Amino acid sequence: MNKLLDWLDERTGIRALMGEALDEEVLGGARVRYVFGSVLTYLFLQQVVLGILLATYYSPSATDAWASTAYIQDQVAGGWFLRGLHHHGSSAMVVVTLLHLMQVVLAGAYRAPREVNWWTGLAMGGLVLAFALTGYLLPWDQKGYWATQVATGIMGTVPGGEPMQHALQGGDQYGNLTITRFYALHVFVLPLTLAALLGAHLYLFRRHGVTPPAKLSEEELKAKAQPFWPNQLFIDIAAMAVCGAILVGLTYETHGAELFAPADPASNFVARPEWYFLFLFQLLKYFEGPLSIIATVILPGAVATFLFALPFVDRAESRQAKKRGPVLAGVGLVMVGVIVLTALAIVEDAGNEKYQKGLIAAHEDAEKTRELAKKGVPPAGGIAVWQNDPEFAAMELFKANCSTCHAVDGKGGQEAPSLSHFNDREWLRGAVREPRSVAYFGGTKGHTDMEAYAKEDLPDEQLDAVIEYMIQLREQGEAEADASTYDAALAKKGQALWEDELECSGCHEVEKGADGVGTPVLWGRGTRAWIADVIRNSGQAHLYGDNAEMPKFEGKLSEADIDTLADYVYRQGWGKADAEAGEGDAH
Repeated sequence: MNKLLDWLDERTGIRALMGEALDEEVLGGARVRYVFGSVLTYLFLQQVVLGILLATYYSPSATDAWASTAYIQDQVAGGWFLRGLHHHGSSAMVVVTLLHLMQVVLAGAYRAPREVNWWTGLAMGGLVLAFALTGYLLPWDQKGYWATQVATGIMGTVPGGEPMQHALQGGDQYGNLTITRFYALHVFVLPLTLAALLGAHLYLFRRHGVTPPAKLSEEELKAKAQPFWPNQLFIDIAAMAVCGAILVGLTYETHGAELFAPADPASNFVARPEWYFLFLFQLLKYFEGPLSIIATVILPGAVATFLFALPFVDRAESRQAKKRGPVLAGVGLVMVGVIVLTALAIVEDAGNEKYQKGLIAAHEDAEKTRELAKKGVPPAGGIAVWQNDPEFAAMELFKANCSTCHAVDGKGGQEAPSLSHFNDREWLRGAVREPRSVAYFGGTKGHTDMEAYAKEDLPDEQLDAVIEYMIQLREQGEAEADASTYDAALAKKGQALWEDELECSGCHEVEKGADGVGTPVLWGRGTRAWIADVIRNSGQAHLYGDNAEMPKFEGKLSEADIDTLADYVYRQGWGKADAEAGEGDAH
């Protein structure tokens, strides 16, 4: 080994190079608070290696990006782990960058003669956020697509920012040029720029050395001095190992990184930026319209200027923290503001029912599309993966003919009743309690003559019995029903209430073959055949008669298409109840 080292040293000077790297004196001795720069260097190198491995499978185009990411996530051996480690590594870089900034500020390491090193560190911190922003879009999924639109939309509101936004997007809208430009920035421009700044930063760091504790005298610093190797290097490597272990554990816990459904510009996805930009998102809520410049330019610009000018602002006679109270208070106020705004955004979203429902629907779409992708993504890519869904034809029919008025899972119009969970127990309860709400008949032109039944007029236990009776009427008209799914005893109580106490019979017939009075006959209401009849012509006598507002599709759609739509609507509600009951029987 010595002969090999002698041979290498003669040709490369490796011993002198290693001595220069490892024999540096650390004044005041090795300390844990010096580890953050080394951990950031480790994270950067890890991100580069992981990025190269992911790039061997990734395809940067609007048609292939999501499909290639789904392939990495679900089909490449260990792909989920590599992608998850890379994803969580980006968040770790943001966290450690903030910790390093706080450590430098507390130590006063930005003061002369270290001003330039401070500025290169700030520039690298900005690049870390740029890495996170550009990488977030690359999967071309719903969350990345819409969250990045929020960020670039903020850029467009800044004076003079619109041309930059267009240049970054490759036009007015997101498209193929957007993803290729983000990819070029993420894998070429930003790494090379960060590597150059890192080299300058390390050179300046070695030139000036670590910033030792201010409370120690020159004699104490020299007395406690230790060589970088093995003392500080051991602590640095231990910190890297702890950081790496946390990332591995987090990646296993989350099974990689989230991947939502393919980006769909026509969807109403609930967009939020990633956590490290939530404070800006929250800040914008307080400054709307013409005042938005305060949140997008004035306040961020003031903070950036303050941090850049910190070496000149801090005129204290010593680096000791107690002598630099105003400066530390200023930086602390900025950090507290960021943390509070981020926490407020998280708390508000947690209490936002509409957002939470949208998030649940988004997760359901994500699971479904990833399963569909395992069958192979069509050449059109992205949202074309839905073509693998057996329900695709029905969904397209519904979107083309019904979604203007009716909504399913929150997507669609509000001019007619929502078809999510259509005709199941919960839907029927809501229709009785709040018939004039937008979810039922409140969006129709004529609304409805039906009065709402409040709890004091119809207690929950009585309502449950009436609903069970309505389900009995549905099932008696369902020729294909294999077994009863209603509670016969409860339905009997509901029938008694219907006939003896409630005034429902004045508006709704219940007998088979009867004609209605502008309201549907309840025999067989909600069956596939009944739904198909409504689609054909809702003005039939046993349906809505002269009160019908829905257009006729008889003659416009084929019988096969009408049956497909009827089956699709049925499966949104009672069909799901049938399926769940079947699963329960199987268990």
